Amino acid sequence: MQHFTESSTQDEKKPTELPDRTSTYSPVPQKDAAAFSPTAAVVSPMTSDHGIPDVASLGPASPGLHSLRTPDPTEKEYTPHSTEKEFWDQPALEVSERRNDAPRKHGRKPLLFWIVGLVACLVIGLAIGLGVGLTRKSSNGSSAPANPPPPAPTSIPQDFLSTVGAFNGSGIALASESFASGGHGAIVMYFQHHSGQLRSAQLASDGTWQGGDITDIVASNAKNGTPIAAVAYARNQTAAWHIFYINVNNTVTEIINDNATNVWRPGPINDLNLQAMNDPNVGLEACWYGSFYSDTAYNHSPVPGQTTGTGNSSDQTVGIHLWYASNATTFDSVGWTYGDDTWTEQQTFSGYNGHGGVGCYSWGPGSDTYVFLVNLKNEVNILWKDLNTTLVGNSTHPVNTWTKSDISIPVVQNSSMGYTNYLYVQKPDLTIGGFNVTFAAENTTIPTDPADTFVINGAQGLPGTHLSVTALPDNSGGNSLLAFYQTNGTDITEFVRDLDAGQWTSSSVPIPNS
Repeated sequence: MQHFTESSTQDEKKPTELPDRTSTYSPVPQKDAAAFSPTAAVVSPMTSDHGIPDVASLGPASPGLHSLRTPDPTEKEYTPHSTEKEFWDQPALEVSERRNDAPRKHGRKPLLFWIVGLVACLVIGLAIGLGVGLTRKSSNGSSAPANPPPPAPTSIPQDFLSTVGAFNGSGIALASESFASGGHGAIVMYFQHHSGQLRSAQLASDGTWQGGDITDIVASNAKNGTPIAAVAYARNQTAAWHIFYINVNNTVTEIINDNATNVWRPGPINDLNLQAMNDPNVGLEACWYGSFYSDTAYNHSPVPGQTTGTGNSSDQTVGIHLWYASNATTFDSVGWTYGDDTWTEQQTFSGYNGHGGVGCYSWGPGSDTYVFLVNLKNEVNILWKDLNTTLVGNSTHPVNTWTKSDISIPVVQNSSMGYTNYLYVQKPDLTIGGFNVTFAAENTTIPTDPADTFVINGAQGLPGTHLSVTALPDNSGGNSLLAFYQTNGTDITEFVRDLDAGQWTSSSVPIPNS
């Protein structure tokens, strides 16, 4: 989902071309060169912190509009086998069967013989004792090991890395492409290819998918299994796209494109050097704040209470909010105001699952903004904040302060989530469910009418699958809900339903193997 808003003319800055990116990633050897087949997929999304291969040139950008990703690929963590314990094999003692047949002689020689024999026995006994003692000590679990145990894993074995299609644990982000009159809601999907590259594919208005190959590379330095967020907007008849991800150094990274240059360039958030949690499963999301769209020539996704073509915005301050997990129980937030050259660090959210997803809603009418986080009890909490500082707050409706609503939605551990018309989450049974939330600050509620909730029928998502959703106008004059997630580890599956009701249909997005 996205916002187009109007503002005073800004001085356009000449973009610089995104530099070549280097890394140490070495793709997993192709075990299966056959064409992609969902049945050949891996079973669970997992990731590995390798780099990505160099790319000589970046392909042209694909336009798009804001997406609600989240994430983290799996609940299960791979634990490497501990090193084998050393075993000292005590050799058997050799016993000589030679007999001394010479007659014994009395005197010092027999005494010396017994002294030497006693010393030899003591040496042999000491050797045996030390050997047994060392052997027992090495197998005693309560003893301190000679070497410290390996650290907690931050990557996965190569057996879980996909070698065809999408990356096993790919982030997914959506952006609208309907920037001209006559468009019918075509979108761009950003995903991670099994090679590790971030790529884009376009859904045309006729329902076919195009792109996704090596000419559609967006970034080549992404961490394996990175979450992806996309925000797009149109102002002064210029459309721009901001893509956010975590790079191989665990740094939150931004790249920007616009329809005037069609070249990806680094974004200003990179100057903050924000360090995300070093883990395969990390939550990250970005949202546009302010009114949705302003340029009347643009079609857009349906928004509650608005038509698909809206007039000029009354919001004077618009921009982007971003949340990312800095550790296992903490999210940090940063903000950017349209026209600024810098991002600002804002607030820390403690007590939430950093391995889980994060979602947001901040582009509707009014001054309230919302963020969705998974607490440590595997429940989604909805927090709200009224940005209208001209109001006088009170105990039930504070102003400019994040406040937790009374809503708690049970979800699977590390659930992703997304919002477009409905709040989507992964339920404990691994199905994807939707809730028609009534957003009203302290009076925010989830529906009790079954007609305002749904479960996507069809294949379940992989545990902790990344999830991205949107709603699009279609050629028939109606609107459709779309949801994208992984069901087998090399796929990205698209689920579609009418906005108002009906059954979900599904199809696999074609992902080139090369």
